[in-house]
Amino acid sequence: MKHETRAGLLLFLTAVIWGFAMAAQREGSRYLSPMTFNAFRFTLGAAALWPMMLRENRKQKAPLTLREALPGVGLGAVLFIASLLQQMGVGASGAGKAGFLTALYVVLVPLLGLAFGRRTHPSAWMALGLALPALYLLCVPAGERFSLEPNDSALLIGAVFWALHILLTDRFGERVSALKLCAVQFTAGAVLNWVLALLLEEISPENLLRAFVPAAYCGFLSTGLGYYLQTVGQKHCPPAVAALLLSLESVFCVIAGALLLGERMDARGYAGCALMLLAVALAQAGNMRESRKEKNHV
Repeated sequence: MKHETRAGLLLFLTAVIWGFAMAAQREGSRYLSPMTFNAFRFTLGAAALWPMMLRENRKQKAPLTLREALPGVGLGAVLFIASLLQQMGVGASGAGKAGFLTALYVVLVPLLGLAFGRRTHPSAWMALGLALPALYLLCVPAGERFSLEPNDSALLIGAVFWALHILLTDRFGERVSALKLCAVQFTAGAVLNWVLALLLEEISPENLLRAFVPAAYCGFLSTGLGYYLQTVGQKHCPPAVAALLLSLESVFCVIAGALLLGERMDARGYAGCALMLLAVALAQAGNMRESRKEKNHV
């Protein structure tokens, strides 16, 4: 199997895992405040990966170095902000809507990629033009003036940090092993969340127990396995193409919300979802052509 095909399958599986995680995050928000829930999930994710990383280090006789740890700490800080904003928004917006608002990162990846010296196809700008009315349909109730609820704003700002996370994962993933990068960033995310949660939120042992099942799914599967698969997959997949595959998360968010939480959108909401998917497809179609041109040029 070619590396590109394997990478695509890994990223598709990541999208499925993350899509259903949105329903788990919404369920967890019933019992835990955002930073407490994320501290719980990142702790479980780090606990799952550290033994694997240490075993890999012993096998390869390559212990974790400070130079390798620093990118993981940086990614952990970005992940902390992105996941906090997402968890703040998903409790009020619902799994399906939160998934599609978060999908804006797919349009932002090629645009922010300009700062990383990556070429951007003109279709990315056209996609942004489609994404804006999509967000309007998703965020603004019929007959009301344009306004964003705080939870919608949190999800939209979070999308910027998710885009940044993909670009940084692409850059650092070339120099640091996937296990080291993931284990360190989850540890950094867990520490940041625990410190601020202890200072700013009330933590109830009873609620931690009630939220264990959704936190375990998010910790072991969404965080531990999902981000590891993302890091491995992006080693053989350009960030713009990776973002396209990962954007399928939004589709599985809606499926999970309907199957597990009984969520339903009105026609306006589904129209916004369809328009957002079109924006995603348009943004990535141009960038896949750009990627092929760069490959052929090399």
